[in-house]
Amino acid sequence: MITMKKNKIFHLITNPFFALLILLPIVIMISLGNMSHDEGMWSYIGRVWSENGIPPYVGTIENKTPGIFALNAISYSLFGVNIFFLRGLGVLSIILSSLVVYGIGQKIHSHFSGIFSMYIFGLSMTWKLFDGNYIAHTEVFMVLFSTLSFYFAILGKNRHNWKYWFLFAGLSMGFAIAFKQIALTSAVALLIFIIVYPTSTPIKQNKYILILLLISGIFISTFFSIIPLILSGVSIMEYINGAWLILLNEGSSSNFKIRLLGFFQIWEFSRIVIFYPYLFLFFFQKELIKNKTFVGLLIWLIFDFIGVNASGFYYDHQIKQLLPALSIIIGILLSNFLIILKDTSTINGKHVLTVVITIFIAMFPFQSFITNEYRLITGSSIPDYDKETGIWLKDNTHKDDYIYALGSHASLVSSYSERVSSSKHFSQIFITTNSELDILFSELAAQPPAFITISSLPKDINYLLLEDRRFDTLMKNYIFIHNNNVWNIYKKD
Repeated sequence: MITMKKNKIFHLITNPFFALLILLPIVIMISLGNMSHDEGMWSYIGRVWSENGIPPYVGTIENKTPGIFALNAISYSLFGVNIFFLRGLGVLSIILSSLVVYGIGQKIHSHFSGIFSMYIFGLSMTWKLFDGNYIAHTEVFMVLFSTLSFYFAILGKNRHNWKYWFLFAGLSMGFAIAFKQIALTSAVALLIFIIVYPTSTPIKQNKYILILLLISGIFISTFFSIIPLILSGVSIMEYINGAWLILLNEGSSSNFKIRLLGFFQIWEFSRIVIFYPYLFLFFFQKELIKNKTFVGLLIWLIFDFIGVNASGFYYDHQIKQLLPALSIIIGILLSNFLIILKDTSTINGKHVLTVVITIFIAMFPFQSFITNEYRLITGSSIPDYDKETGIWLKDNTHKDDYIYALGSHASLVSSYSERVSSSKHFSQIFITTNSELDILFSELAAQPPAFITISSLPKDINYLLLEDRRFDTLMKNYIFIHNNNVWNIYKKD
């Protein structure tokens, strides 16, 4: 049993709800900023789905499951083109996830391991390394539901109404998958975790029912997530092709060279190495490997590590999947180490406060927080040429006109323009073969854009498209009229 000397400051700092009050303004401050490329893609898909009746997978191409599209459709129907609604939900998701991380640490180990885990998770989720300022990314919502799934499973392990808790765990994991397919690795980890995690005899005798409940929950919530698609006329096969088989497209995974460079860049040459000294504490606590619960957490971490490495692109936001299990494991290692340090079951309050302070120093997102605070105080902002171009297109076109943008931020121009792109390939990420080019040029011919915008930044262009002779033929029908430092705008002659 862990006891503490009573101290008002200590009790305040180690109160999970006070911790939320500390984390909330940090997360909000970090979330201030322009819409990202990914947010622009989902914003566009949600808008044309809501306003124009063009559903995902049929009228737009993107390799995500439908959860994020549905949220963006709701956002547009309520507030028009915006970022604050989704980012508000993202802030709420991170705060709730932090509380769930605390709950898991507290349930399986101690209050203090939960508190340490909570601070580590809440702060590291805001790192620039993890695209922390883009709070509305799919991983934020995926992490909330996957972490909740583990929490529900832990709650159900020794309760009479365990069947309900494991069904809830399955439902929650299904919603995690509805935001991003890679949550499947977390789902596999959950199945193994509940087998490894110590439990009461009645549940052990019904392990097959338990697994069936989990899998049933996943399928139920998955089906629920595709109902809006079905009601919009999307077939099951179109959903499978658009959300799952598209993962076989070159745009969904990298080649060996990019994968290898990305691996070392993330795991050896980034801020993530800050976690390693904490993990090193395991060598002072090797007896934990005999603890089935701790082994279950390691399995969770390993499978999420596999998930993070799956695509090989190592986009910053993808690493977020790793943080719940990693934070909980480090929280337990820190709590155990303080016990070993004092050689008693009592933890000194000063030691706990010291750990919390070092966590803040190590994990605080200094650069992003100070930058955003400075901009807020001075009223300055980053130039948003994508938004500027999109609004210009809106002001210079009719509602029924088509537009087409070429560049890595094409989705942002399309989103802010409030116009429909001539092609389902409104973003050129998945134009990787002549087959996609044939579809693109066919749609451009059928629905000629009133304006074509081309990024002036060479690295932003899909050269497979740019070097196709049909593109030169297309551009002969357009005249250059405007440039705003990033986008060249061409009008149909």
